[in-house]
Amino acid sequence: MPPAPQKPHKAITDPAEISQILEKGQVLYLGLCDQGQPYVLPFNYGVAGDRVYLHTGREGHKFAVLAANDRVSFAVAVQVELLPGEVACAWECRYKSVVAFGRAAPVEDPEEIVLGLTAITRHYAGPGDYDFKPESLARARVIRIQVEEITGKRNFIAPGY
Repeated sequence: MPPAPQKPHKAITDPAEISQILEKGQVLYLGLCDQGQPYVLPFNYGVAGDRVYLHTGREGHKFAVLAANDRVSFAVAVQVELLPGEVACAWECRYKSVVAFGRAAPVEDPEEIVLGLTAITRHYAGPGDYDFKPESLARARVIRIQVEEITGKRNFIAPGY
């Protein structure tokens, strides 16, 4: 469970706004725990209900890490803008972000693989019906995150920003 925000006025609690951040994000940073060490990887992603799907290759160290510990966290940030200051420590960074906690696992069911790839494709290419070639499905692998907790935060975001 995420800790209570230090600055509650920056918290995003509206589920629609949290969903909007996930819709607008381009990269999801997945945090895993590899034998007590943080291990963070960037992914393309898509959302379907309370599940997030990640696209990845057939092999990789992440699968061994997930087999040992399926607990994960992820972050997505949008509208990131660095605002230079006149002196050191006077710089600001505007953004909206989400941080989530959940459990992740490779998807083995062929129908859910197509569901996950469809969510990912729609995230980047927009609505539509997508057909995946069998050779593409054979090369791709999908990871499912079952989201258990999700929070949002904004920093210096004026209305309409």
